[in-house]
Amino acid sequence: MRIKKYVGYTTHEAMNKLKKELGSEAVILSTRTIKQKGLLGFFKKPMVEITAAYENSRSNKGDLYDERLNRISYELNVLKDMVQKISSEVKDNGSKLPEQLEKYKHKLIENGVDYSIANSIFKRLNEQVNFEDKDNIKIKTILRETLLEYVGLAEPLNTDDLNQKLVFFIGPTGVGKTTTLAKIAGKLVMEGKYNIGLITSDTYRIAAIEQLRVYSDILQLPLKIIYNEEDMYKALVNLNDKDIILVDTAGRNHKEIQEGDEIFKAMNSIKNKEVFLVLSCTTEYKILQSIIKQYNFIPDYKIIFTKVDECENLGNILNVKMLTNKPLSYITTGQNVPDDIELINREKIVNSLLGEI
Repeated sequence: MRIKKYVGYTTHEAMNKLKKELGSEAVILSTRTIKQKGLLGFFKKPMVEITAAYENSRSNKGDLYDERLNRISYELNVLKDMVQKISSEVKDNGSKLPEQLEKYKHKLIENGVDYSIANSIFKRLNEQVNFEDKDNIKIKTILRETLLEYVGLAEPLNTDDLNQKLVFFIGPTGVGKTTTLAKIAGKLVMEGKYNIGLITSDTYRIAAIEQLRVYSDILQLPLKIIYNEEDMYKALVNLNDKDIILVDTAGRNHKEIQEGDEIFKAMNSIKNKEVFLVLSCTTEYKILQSIIKQYNFIPDYKIIFTKVDECENLGNILNVKMLTNKPLSYITTGQNVPDDIELINREKIVNSLLGEI
C-alpha cells in the first residue's frame, strides 16, 4: 500500500485532486489544516491536506493464490458444516420428530434457515405440543403462529421522542448503508413533518461521500462531513435546528471494526439516538454470525436487511433474529430512492419459509 498527500484551499478541492488521480476507492487516512509556507504564510488562508492510501496493482499470480486460499477456506467450511450436521443428527436420533414436523423442518432448512436453529425450534415445539391427534392443517397453523412469534413485530424508526434524535446506520462494507439512509431520509422528507439533517463519517471512500452529497442535493438537506468525535459536536451545533439527523458510518471490513473507533466513541456520547445494523440478505450465514459478533459491544440496535430482491430465500432473516434477539425493522428491495424500502412483513417471511408441502 502506498501513501500520498493532496493539498487544496478547501476540503472539496483537495478531494477532487485525490479522486482525479487515485479514483473513488482510495482510503483516506487523515485530514488536517496546514499553514502556507513562506514568510507571509502566517497571514495567508490555511490550506487543507488530505493523506490517502492506495493499493499497488497486484500480479495475476497473487490473485490466483488468493483465489485458491478462498476456495480451500470455503471447502473447509462446507466440510465443517457437514460434520456438525451429522453430529447433530446422531444426537437427536433419540428424540425423533413426528413425520409431518420433520417435513416442515426440512422445508425451513431448504429455505435457508440454519440447521441448528430449525432443529432447536422444532425440538422445543415438539416438547410443548402433542401432535399425535392433529392433522396437517392444524400442525401448519401451530407452526405458522410459532414462527410469527419468533420473527416478531417490525419496529420502524421511532419518531415519537424528537428532542433532536440522531440515527446511526452501521454495518460492513457493500451492504448499501448509504442508499438505505437516503431511502429513509426521502420518506421523512415526503412526510413533511420533520427538519432533517445528514452526517457522514464514511471518509474512507470518496465515492461514499459523493453519493451522499448527491442525495443531499436532491432532497435539499444539509450534509456535514466528520472525521472524529470533535467534528461530530461541531456538526451538531451547525444542525441544532434539526429534529432528526441521519448518520452514515464507514463501510469497512467488519473484522477491522473496533469499539474504540472514533465513530463509536461519538455514538456512545449521544443520549437520544437510534442505531440500525444494516445487513445484506445475500450474505452467507457464517459471515453474518461473524459480523454480529464483531458488533456485540453495541447493546441496542434494530436490524435492516438489504438486497432482499436478490435473495434466493429468506432464511437468514430468521437466523439473525434468533441469533441476536434484536428487533427487525426494514427491508430494501432495489436501488430506487426512496421507493424500494418497506417495513418487514413477518407474514410474508413465514409464508416464504414454510412454502407448501
